[in-house]
Amino acid sequence: MTTPLAYSVAIPRGEARNASVRQSYRTKKSFVAVHFDDGKGEIGFLPEGAILGIVGPSSCLREGFEILFEEQVYNVFKADLFARCSQMFEPRRARSRAVTACA
Repeated sequence: MTTPLAYSVAIPRGEARNASVRQSYRTKKSFVAVHFDDGKGEIGFLPEGAILGIVGPSSCLREGFEILFEEQVYNVFKADLFARCSQMFEPRRARSRAVTACA
């Protein structure tokens, strides 16, 4: 005998949806980010060539994102992220697997 399960999924819209998708960026230039620890903001520099993961919308900066760099969460302005970083794309593995399966 099986028991039906009920669940719901919230799907964010707009910018929140784009931020929630696990996106990665590589810095083209070094720039400033803020790390908040115990209510105190600490300014840090993200080096050129660093790989950043988007965590979500910033809880501290109105026009910003929370990013993950070296296992720490930093806050950056959206304008800084888009101007000083390039988005990294992962190869589509599903497509190559389908071609292999058909061969």
